[in-house]
Amino acid sequence: MLKFWGKAAPIITAAATVCFLASSTAARAVVLPPSVAGFRLTTAAKTYGPSTLADHIDGGAQAVMRYQFRSCLYGIYAPGGKGNQVITADVYTMADPLDSFGYFSAQLSPGASYYKHVAIGAGGFLMNTNLTYWHGPYVVSITIAASQPTANFHNAMLSLARAINNKLSGPTAEPASLHLLPPGKVPYSEMFQRRDVGGERFLTNGVSARYSAAGEQATLFVCEYRSPSAASSAYHNYLSSSSKPFSLAPGAHPVILRGLGSSAFMVKTRFTGSVISALKGKYVVGMFKAANVVVAKKLVTSTLTHLH
Repeated sequence: MLKFWGKAAPIITAAATVCFLASSTAARAVVLPPSVAGFRLTTAAKTYGPSTLADHIDGGAQAVMRYQFRSCLYGIYAPGGKGNQVITADVYTMADPLDSFGYFSAQLSPGASYYKHVAIGAGGFLMNTNLTYWHGPYVVSITIAASQPTANFHNAMLSLARAINNKLSGPTAEPASLHLLPPGKVPYSEMFQRRDVGGERFLTNGVSARYSAAGEQATLFVCEYRSPSAASSAYHNYLSSSSKPFSLAPGAHPVILRGLGSSAFMVKTRFTGSVISALKGKYVVGMFKAANVVVAKKLVTSTLTHLH
């Protein structure tokens, strides 16, 4: 049982997906609106799957596939349905809300001044010509592809985002796993990664956030594994990797910490700065890029006390 910092964990329900999946229950399909605010689909919407996504977003497919991607529904809108000054809509369906949040969160940059947060779906961000949000197992991206777009393009972008959101199902609460993280997070810095947490291939299924009290880039993570033995293997791989000569900062060496979980270490590395990590049950907890190791240790300790 997990004690969630005084909060009840929200229930994440099963949600519909864009395409019919191999399931005993048929999923409700997402359909793009034929027209919104004077803009119409120029052609029928297209659906891309894991084997064809690279045909659609060649350079971006790898980032999507890092999560449990199912399908992408794509449509092009133009004023009256004609012309090459357009708005595009992508609706990505992931296996579950945690994966959709993961892909969405990977695109955020906490504190960036070039976008603003918008209250659509479970949350989104707006840049000059793009609006991206997530809702249940979906990530929706609306983009203006026009030279010198007029106000009607921006109005249509917002209207299209809301029209699509009104047809989506699934929770709009933050994933329950985020409640494993202690208070004091940098706003909008929360992430979920299926793999490569902290750049380490064996740190998987991790939630993380930045904590400015421990340093501008200090990031705390909690990785959950299927079993204590799997967590132990990942933890010891992390210790081994961080202790290799090419990883260690000049003059640094790993220090074993007593009283943190079942095992813990601290080390300064070339690539991720000061690192503290601990093992407890099926969890690996840690912080990297910590400028203030005293605060970092307190945050890791506090996180461990809420894991059971």
